[in-house]
Amino acid sequence: MPVCSSCSATTQPEWKFCIYCGEPTSADAARPTPLAPRRTNPLAILAIVLAAIGGAPALIFGHVALRQIKQTGERGFVMAIIATVLGYAWLVVWAVLLISLLTNGR
Repeated sequence: MPVCSSCSATTQPEWKFCIYCGEPTSADAARPTPLAPRRTNPLAILAIVLAAIGGAPALIFGHVALRQIKQTGERGFVMAIIATVLGYAWLVVWAVLLISLLTNGR
């Protein structure tokens, strides 16, 4: 029976990797390279921050982030959607506030 060179456990001939320590048992066994995690779109982060502090520009950054996410496949799609919706809500709030301030003196 073959023995693992790393942990000295008994292995089966058909195994490519030791089931106890994960080391390759033959020269032709190669570990797959781990996938790099996708990064989060920076404009989606900026948009959600602007939406959290009451900024209507969040809708602009949210739309741009959504377009970039569709093209690049980055993370942050839900964040950009939330920021865009909140940006529209803040736009309405600021418009109502501005209209009420302008018409209050009449």
